[in-house]
Amino acid sequence: MKHIRIVTSAAAVALVIGIGWAGWRLWKGAVARPSDLNLLVVSLDTTRADRLRPYGFPDIETPTLDRLASEGVLFEQAATAAPLTLPAHTTIFTSRVPPEHGVRDNGGFFVDPSETTLAETLRDRGFRTGAFVGAYVLDSKWGLDQGFETYFDEFDLRKYRAISLGAIQRPANEVVDKALEWLNTVAGQRFFGWVHLYDPHTPYEPPEPFKSRYPGRPYLGEIAFTDSQVGRLVDFLRERDILDRTVVLVVGDHGESLEDHGEGSHGFFIYESVVRVPLIIRTPQQGARGRRVADVVRTLDIAPTVAELLGVQKVPNGDGVSLVPLMTGATAELGLEAYAESTYPLYHYGWSDLRALRSGRFKLIAAPRPELYDLEQDPGERTNLFDERKQLADRMLARLGELEARFTKTERPSSEPEVDPEARARLAALGYVGSFVATAPPDASRSGLADPKDKIRVFNLISKARDISKDEKRFDEVVGILKQVVGEDPKVVDAWFMLGNVHTRVNRQEQAIEYFKRVLALKPDDEMAMVNMANAFRQIGKDEEALVGYRRFLELDPKNSQVRYEVAQILIDRGELDEASKLLTEALQLEPKMVAARNALGVVALRKGNPVLAEQEIRAAIAQRSDVRLAHFNLALIAEERRDYRTAIDEYLKEIELHPSSYKAMFNLGRLYGALGQRDAQLKAYREAIAANPMFAEGHLYLAKLLLDMNRELDEAARLAERGVELQPRSPYAPLGHYVRADLYSRQGKHADAAREAALGRKLEREIAR
Repeated sequence: MKHIRIVTSAAAVALVIGIGWAGWRLWKGAVARPSDLNLLVVSLDTTRADRLRPYGFPDIETPTLDRLASEGVLFEQAATAAPLTLPAHTTIFTSRVPPEHGVRDNGGFFVDPSETTLAETLRDRGFRTGAFVGAYVLDSKWGLDQGFETYFDEFDLRKYRAISLGAIQRPANEVVDKALEWLNTVAGQRFFGWVHLYDPHTPYEPPEPFKSRYPGRPYLGEIAFTDSQVGRLVDFLRERDILDRTVVLVVGDHGESLEDHGEGSHGFFIYESVVRVPLIIRTPQQGARGRRVADVVRTLDIAPTVAELLGVQKVPNGDGVSLVPLMTGATAELGLEAYAESTYPLYHYGWSDLRALRSGRFKLIAAPRPELYDLEQDPGERTNLFDERKQLADRMLARLGELEARFTKTERPSSEPEVDPEARARLAALGYVGSFVATAPPDASRSGLADPKDKIRVFNLISKARDISKDEKRFDEVVGILKQVVGEDPKVVDAWFMLGNVHTRVNRQEQAIEYFKRVLALKPDDEMAMVNMANAFRQIGKDEEALVGYRRFLELDPKNSQVRYEVAQILIDRGELDEASKLLTEALQLEPKMVAARNALGVVALRKGNPVLAEQEIRAAIAQRSDVRLAHFNLALIAEERRDYRTAIDEYLKEIELHPSSYKAMFNLGRLYGALGQRDAQLKAYREAIAANPMFAEGHLYLAKLLLDMNRELDEAARLAERGVELQPRSPYAPLGHYVRADLYSRQGKHADAAREAALGRKLEREIAR
């Protein structure tokens, strides 16, 4: 994005040069050499500027931000480039707007390796670099880890039945705990740390005492809690006597609408409630203390600003400018133009995207029905002046067009490989039809697309469904809302996707698959729908169908470690151990912190008859993370091989304690109890296994057989046997269901029915053997 600012006056430039670094001093009075300084960036997700006390909001306590503002510089009119987390942060760290860096949405977009980030720039100048993020939307897989030696994400996707970006997060205190551990190791060196706190994002669930302090206002409680966690970081720097050698920068990635213009959350519109963000910079040099800057600035300008403060070269190819002249008072205005966009309505709903340009007091929003606002007179953007100030509006539209024409076209590169006709037909037959054509970029023809302003009611219906979807008791209500949405507009991708996810969560996988197919038909490159559909196939035992989806996904996203792991799990079950080992090794090379892959390598070693190596791999995974799923389950299997049943029982119990939904551990525990003659304990364990996973066919069948053997609850045994066969009619265990029913019929004197079921069991055994 070239020439996106108005050149400052020659006098102002001369003044800045005249001041130079000699005029900058530490609070303590020593000369502040740029080479002395560290950098700590704290990004506050979903935080409105006008809900903070330093920005004039009286109904909240933010003592940490208050003090940082009083000791630093507060920018009153800072603008983000996008109301979504990943595009907004990519702009912060590359100093390029979304049309240039190419990250236009959360999920499915990746920071291209050709981009140069602030972390790379500082790392190459000798800084230790570490990042600590609170949400999966900033997971390293999306590419923003470039330049960070340490990148704490470690989101365990396996505990989620259906992957949804916004739902995978951790609280601020956990993020700060990890950040403080790292800061403690690098405090004696020059460092750049980035801490991302996600808590003000929906759902608003502040911990105590902040929940009680802000009754009925949980969003404020989340911000107050976040402020307390920022305080822990600042206190650490102060206690270690390095605060006065550290530039501390706090910025919001975007705001929250809070029903402004009818929008409940964010991502849809680009009004000031989501575009205007807090920006506070506390730097140890004098001349930048207790100052408030009224001029328009952009998050685009953060990287070049801190580069000047630290005395390093700015990020290459960045389009932002240094704000140091505003911080020192060398100039009051830089005359910057602020670009913002929202592609969310296009990518998720099939409606028009939105673009905005702010120049001074005026802001233009390009939409099917364009808007113009005087933010000085109308900060709430209530009065559209587009027709009244037509000449100004037309000039700003033309200027926006000029900027867009200059943007480097860095759209997401297509990685679409050639697919032979037979494979294409196979993919299409299974519903993976959407993986052949890329979604149109936002600057494609917008003619005929709906104006998001006309669709806000539908958007809010989906937001409501999302907010209540975690409560499985409200399943029917959620489905009703979403079906209302697709009834009104069948092209709303998010509604179909949510229908798939909510059905997955209640184990209605067949229906979920049909909904994911609708997503892929509308949005061909929706990777979350592709993976969730493959996961659903896996859940109902259709491993071949799941493999097709996973492997197709890896063609499109060859660096995905999680999907490699899922494929390896299926291959282990099928006994293809060498290929599974290869995929798991590749997954660990791509993601060394993926302890689940390390644990799975232990399973491969165990299947290959090497329990010593198996235990080494599994214990290495536990050492890396103590709660790794299935690790104690696998240690129990090793103990069983040694006939150390007491240790095996203890390991299964540890697995269940760590992961209460671990139905396989419950089942195996029951099997062991049975071998030890503890029938009641066996019965209890089997019941818990199928309660934890009602789709667990093997559990239904073995419980039916146990009840038959105990001559107890025979009606339930019949029902369980029938359900087990119904769940997986072609599984190796399905014949057991037929034999149980044959025995039950025989006891009832129904010999013809018994003979029929026994014959079905024998026939199925022969077919499976073949």
